[in-house]
Amino acid sequence: MAYGLTLFAMIIEVQTTQNVTIDYETAGLGQRILAYLIDFAFLVLWVIGCIWILGMISSFGMDSVFAGNLGSIFIFILIFFPVIFYDLLFEILNNGQSLGKMIMKIKVVNIDGTVPSTSSFLIRWLFRLVDFSMTEGFLAVIMVAVTKKSQRLGDLLAGTTVIDLKLNNRNRELHITDLDFHEDYKVSYTDVLDRLSDKDIQTITSIIEDQRMRDSDYFNQRLADRIKAITGYTYDGPDRVFLKKVVSDYNYLAVQE
Repeated sequence: MAYGLTLFAMIIEVQTTQNVTIDYETAGLGQRILAYLIDFAFLVLWVIGCIWILGMISSFGMDSVFAGNLGSIFIFILIFFPVIFYDLLFEILNNGQSLGKMIMKIKVVNIDGTVPSTSSFLIRWLFRLVDFSMTEGFLAVIMVAVTKKSQRLGDLLAGTTVIDLKLNNRNRELHITDLDFHEDYKVSYTDVLDRLSDKDIQTITSIIEDQRMRDSDYFNQRLADRIKAITGYTYDGPDRVFLKKVVSDYNYLAVQE
């Protein structure tokens, strides 16, 4: 499903800390524009706030504190340093998300789904000058709209893109609480990490969560039989219960590593 002006959403595979591969769609153009505008609003509020505080200080006759070259340098750093380095610092220190991206639930990742390096974030930040300032944002909008992986110039050079954190367009995010483990959780298949791969678990999860297939005895039986053949496991209950238990055990053991 596409967002904004993007015609096709690119799927990016991201490996979670639970060692499970999750498919995310690239963020749509509309989402990225809104995130940019939210960030811009925060920066405007910051500048206005700083000017108001300096004005209050001046009204109390304390403006001599900022007199001279050192005072001017301090004021410049106070107001403009956060504005200039806002995106770079937030993305490096906040796992690829500025305040706007957090609100829009999108984030920067490498095109292979891994976390970008500091140098990748730096390249994205440096080329904001071309993507936004020099072209008034037109270049960024056009490139995000037409490139396969929704990349502006900075993304192309850094090998990054921006993903939508809502899984499978069902408007939910991945949280560790989704795994629903309790202190007394019992593992039935203790060697499942050795017998199945991340791709196997992703396939099982896709089927048992898919509305069209989860209620189909045929799909559940075929998949359960296949998993039993690969692992050698046995289970006398419903196939869907067996599949969910395999996924739960896999995720639980992956968390422990």
